[in-house]
Formats: sequence, C-alpha cells, structure tokens
Amino acid sequence: MKLTAIPRRMILGIGICVSGAGITPVVSAQVSITGDAYPPISISPDASTGLSAVYVLHSCPSNTSISYQSKNTTHPIWYTFGHLGAAYAEPISEDKINYSGSESILNDVRSDCGYVIEDGNSRTYFWIIDYSEYELLLSSLSVSSDSDCYTTILNLGGDAYPIYYYTINGRRNELSREMSLKYTTMEYSADHQGYIEASASISLPNADGAIHCTSALCDTEYILTGDRFLREWGLPELTVSTEMIPARRVDAHTSAEQETETFDNQQRTSTGEGSATLGGSAPVEISFVADVTPAAIFTEWQMSSHPEFEDIQLRDKNLEFTRTFRDAGTTYVRFMAADAGGECEYYSETYQINIGESDLHCPNAFSPEGSPGINDEWKVSYRSITEFKCSIFNRWGICVATLDHPSQGWDGKYKGKYVGSGVYYYVIKARGADGRIYNLKGDINIIKYNNENQGTASPQQ
Repeated sequence: MKLTAIPRRMILGIGICVSGAGITPVVSAQVSITGDAYPPISISPDASTGLSAVYVLHSCPSNTSISYQSKNTTHPIWYTFGHLGAAYAEPISEDKINYSGSESILNDVRSDCGYVIEDGNSRTYFWIIDYSEYELLLSSLSVSSDSDCYTTILNLGGDAYPIYYYTINGRRNELSREMSLKYTTMEYSADHQGYIEASASISLPNADGAIHCTSALCDTEYILTGDRFLREWGLPELTVSTEMIPARRVDAHTSAEQETETFDNQQRTSTGEGSATLGGSAPVEISFVADVTPAAIFTEWQMSSHPEFEDIQLRDKNLEFTRTFRDAGTTYVRFMAADAGGECEYYSETYQINIGESDLHCPNAFSPEGSPGINDEWKVSYRSITEFKCSIFNRWGICVATLDHPSQGWDGKYKGKYVGSGVYYYVIKARGADGRIYNLKGDINIIKYNNENQGTASPQQ
C-alpha cells in the first residue's frame, strides 16, 4: 500500500528536540491496551529509539483495543508507521476511533507496527508486537559435529526467532527473549587448591540458528530455557536439554615456587624480564606444580634452552617435579596437557629461569671484636658458585679455619678463641655454574682489636 505523506508539522516533531514551540515526544505515555487474555508487557526501550514503550501482546484478537487519555480538549490525531519509521506514518481514519470525553479508543489494532498519538504539542510513539507470531517452540537440543575443543555448537530443534521492532527513525532493534543456556563447567579455586565444579549461564536474545558457547571442562548437559515473556505472564517456561556430553576441553593451573636461600654475601642477580622471581645465583631449586581438569589424560612438563621449545631437553610426566638449576644461562619450562585423542591441547605460560654467571671476590681485611655486625667476619662475595672449599692459615702454616660453602665466614677464632692481629692467608678452590674454575690465594689482615691481649689463641696452638 502506498504511504500517505504526513503533515509537515509532524515531520518536524519526530526529532528528540525542536526549537521554540516545536513538538516533542511524550516521555510517559497515557496508553492502555485491553482485549488480550494476558496483560500486555510494557518494555521501556532506550531513549534513542524515540519510543515511549514497546508493548508485547500474548496475542492480538479482534477485540483488542488501545485507549489514550488526552491532556487537551481537542481530539488527538492517531497515526501508524511501519519499518521505514515515523517519517512515513499514515493517519488513521477517525471512523476507526471512538471518542468519549478525553478518552480516545482505537479498536482496529494491528501488530508489528508503530503508533503515534499527536495530542496538542506532544506526541506519544510506541510499537506493538504480537507474541503469538513469534511463538517459542523447543523440541530438542543436540551438539553439532562442528564443535571443537574450545567452542561447543548446539543445534536447536524448534523455533526461537528474533523479535524485532523499529525506532521512529526506521532503525531495527531486537527485543531480547532473555533465554537462558545453563551447563556445568569447572574453575580453579585457590582455597581448594584445585578445580571445582561451577555453574555457567548465558543469556541469549534468541536461538535462531546454531548456539555457540565456551566448551565445558567437565562432563555436562546443556539446558536451554525460555523465555522472559512466558515467565512474566506466569506461564510455564519451555526447557530442552542435551544428553550428557563428555568433556573434551583441557585446562590447567600451574605454578612455580623457588626455594630461595638469601645470604648477606651473595651477589644479587637480575633474573630477566617477566621472571623476576625465578633464577638468580646458582644453585637454584624450583618446584613446579600443575592441577588439571578431568579431560587431561596426557601431561608433561617440558624444559628447553629455546623459548619456542625447538629442543626439548627434559620431559617429566608427573604433575609435580622439582629441579635444581646449576648451569649459567636461561632455561625455559612449560606444562602441556592433552585429551585422550590428542586433539585438544593446553600449554601453560612459559617459565623463564635465568642463572647468572659466576663471580667470586675476597676481602683482604676485617676486624673481629670491633663494632658488632660491622666488618667483624671475613666472607667472600659470590654469585653462582656451585663448588667451594676455602682454607685459612696463619703465618706458621697452621690451618685455623675451613669453609665448605661460600656463604660461610670466618669470625677470627681458632679453637674458640680470637687469634691475634696480623696477616693470615686463604686458599680457595671453587667452581662456577658457568664452568669457570677458581684457584685463589691471598692475604687476610686482622686489625682493630679490642682488648688485644685478652683471650687470644696462641699462634702455634
């Protein structure tokens, strides 16, 4: 049917705001709808639609009527518009409208269209939907063969078509059915230190075509329920579900914990970008732990000297393993898991362990019995030393101290008593994490004694 041009004053009134004494849309419509067995559902759309309401009728029988309470003494003018918007609205013949005082009633009600009521200097815009034309039908729900490890695709038997309405500018908007897809999956719980079952729920505006959702991490059934209109009318919602679907998707939670021995004479080492807590001065012991979901059948930790794991030097199939890193350089560790068919895989983040090159320096003086805690013990400064042996001698060649670890120090005592001041000698044999061999010899000067002659050990004892 050819649309009749509307008066120019109405075209100007379609805008949200006009200047001067122009016409503006009514925010709250004085509209009521009767004749349906169930009360119409009134939905307030976004203000940008220009509509004061979208009315959803359970059905639209022949006795359906729309009434409007006028604010003016003159009769309001009614229009109807379609998908092109209110700019192409057609006036409704007055012989289809009953007027009774301030009330006007339209008995010839059509659905899937919009209405405009011009009441003096204001207008009310609204859209009518007949739900029976979009009736929800759910008969079956099954998993598509096109599903993969990460996305489950569901095929619906039945109808759950989109419900559309149009704004006053002719823009199509969807009215969500708010259907609910629910299933059980898993999530990692720090409190339980493992994966626990969790409910997943997705709100769907419609179910026209395939339904996509993130695959579950455990065996589950998918349950589709709808819709909001049946729920608001107090009618039984429709529900359909799949059979129990075995999980294919694999997930894991991994962690790495470093056993850190911090000594005051150990040189600090930057462990590299992204791995500030892993590595440092060798030897470094790190424990790796993985928690996996039920579909993970094959598991292993992988260790490589290449960030892309082109050369895997170690594979450990245990969920937990501990490794002591003794060699200088960078090592990369990751965890992988796969399902029984090897089709669905998981790879963890890559842990980067940086072991610094070795270094060893020896002081040449200290003052035992001086200021407590200040240079009162002889210690080497070291980094990444994996083997260490130090012997300290007096000038007569007597060994007054032996150290077996670079963190150890000499307090200046021999047989429980402080030795006298003077020159002593150290001999060190050590090996670094980078393979470097250390054969060091040098002097140790003991100075600044308090009570020099009290309680000192005889140099020849």
